[in-house]
Amino acid sequence: MRYEIDETNKILLVDIASAGPADRVLEATVDLITRRPELCSWDWIVGCEPMTDDATVQHLDELAKAWGPPPPVEAVTVFISHDRMLHLWARVLDFQFARRKHLIERDIDAAKRLVARRQAARATKMNGK
Repeated sequence: MRYEIDETNKILLVDIASAGPADRVLEATVDLITRRPELCSWDWIVGCEPMTDDATVQHLDELAKAWGPPPPVEAVTVFISHDRMLHLWARVLDFQFARRKHLIERDIDAAKRLVARRQAARATKMNGK
């Protein structure tokens, strides 16, 4: 699984499409968050085009169990996909991962802009403005 850690902006960019089967994606993700638990409170941009077709509810349950505590403020995961039904899974994930909103964009640039807007809104809110 390819990934890039943006330490400055606290964003994890992940390409799960490059990782192969869902078991491998789960293993790599759990390994990553075990080594770097702070990533669970960061914003994530997840490239998943093409979307793996073997992911199950059990994979998501295992990931949720390995996930750290909820972040102090809502973080986002933005999936990059053209899958018209992914928004349904994203909504389910909102309930499985506390204080994390799962959103969909069609390309990396739109995902980065969305995360930047969310981060700016959080900063404004935290500064009491």
